[in-house]
Amino acid sequence: MKTGKRWILSVTGKAATILLVIALLPLAGNLVSLVFPGITGQVNTQSRILEQKLESTRRLEVTTIEEEGILEAKTDVIILGTVGKTTIRYRYTASVGIDLRKVILTPDGDRIVFQIPEPEILNDGIEALEVNKQDLFSRAVDKPTETLLEEQRKKCRDQYLTEAQHRDQIWESTKKAFDETLREWLAPYGEPQYEFEYRQIEKAL
Repeated sequence: MKTGKRWILSVTGKAATILLVIALLPLAGNLVSLVFPGITGQVNTQSRILEQKLESTRRLEVTTIEEEGILEAKTDVIILGTVGKTTIRYRYTASVGIDLRKVILTPDGDRIVFQIPEPEILNDGIEALEVNKQDLFSRAVDKPTETLLEEQRKKCRDQYLTEAQHRDQIWESTKKAFDETLREWLAPYGEPQYEFEYRQIEKAL
């Protein structure tokens, strides 16, 4: 009889323990966070530090561009054909970066997700390395060198911002430069024990 009672008490005790564990499961994550802050505590603390840094730093240069090329401009007239041609060897340079105030930072458990705006040309310029003009008649070339260079500068800028190959390269440079900057900011607080995730904010259509 005693053995039967002990068996019943044992089964009842185990059942009560299982029910208690199930009831406490929703609170387990919070309890662990309170007793062992670990990664979650570091994410919450350092995300606030990074938010302040992003707001105060404003812009980040992620890569530079230097390109040399040749442009040609011709002046054609009816019957005579080409009466003038200008050939310019040029160098185009640009600084590419992101506006850090547009970055969206979201703590997400054991990581921080960063939504990064599309890179933009912070500043750029173009210079003539060599100019060769061929005029069959006086003032046959209808555009001055400065105008031709400015037109080429805009073409180069558009090329790097729109062509897939250049955009992909710039995005990889952006993630690398941004990651290095984050780790530099957090260096005084120790190596992060969580992950960074980078996503690009797409332009609205």
